[in-house]
Amino acid sequence: MFSNVSARWRRRLRALVVVWAVLLVAVSFWGSRATVREQVGAAEARTVLDGLVGEAAASLTGAAVLAVGPLLVEACDVTPARHGWSLSRTLQVSGATVSQVEDLVARFELRSVSSGPEGASWSGESADFVGLRVTASSAEPAGGRWADPVSLQATSGCRPATSPVGVVSPVPPLEWEPSWDFGSVECPDGTVLASWTEPVEAEPLRVHETSGGCS
Repeated sequence: MFSNVSARWRRRLRALVVVWAVLLVAVSFWGSRATVREQVGAAEARTVLDGLVGEAAASLTGAAVLAVGPLLVEACDVTPARHGWSLSRTLQVSGATVSQVEDLVARFELRSVSSGPEGASWSGESADFVGLRVTASSAEPAGGRWADPVSLQATSGCRPATSPVGVVSPVPPLEWEPSWDFGSVECPDGTVLASWTEPVEAEPLRVHETSGGCS
């Protein structure tokens, strides 16, 4: 690479290349600190995410069945030099009325993504950079209720892994099976919605047990 220059200059050029590489890594690491989701770590993002899901659950009170899925945590890279976690949670409601879904969409200022005879979906992002998506996967029936469950999914995006996110699970019910997952969120009034569910393609959650709720 440096065959046309003296040995002294080759050493200097090699040193400059090493310094430049280190500088690029440092700039990538430190420069990202002010731009990645305002640097709210995964644990803090979990609090925001669950708060939004609890708020949504409160707005859907009165529906037939309300259930919350587990907190899902996936490893990700905030930058090439920083590892992180991406969090998501699903709220599912059976028997939701058209007006309930409309109120939910308006509350979070979501925009329409799709609409048609097979259902509708809306999406948006909160002020804290949590992504929200509401999906009604069936046609609206004449009775003013969505025939299939309506789901709200909240996602954090990749956040710095600054501290544990605190995923816990209580003692399962007697009829528990390994495919069941536990999820819970606190409602704005301090009550708790807790559910045992398992993922299925069609709903997206099969609800085995759900208790509590929001008033």
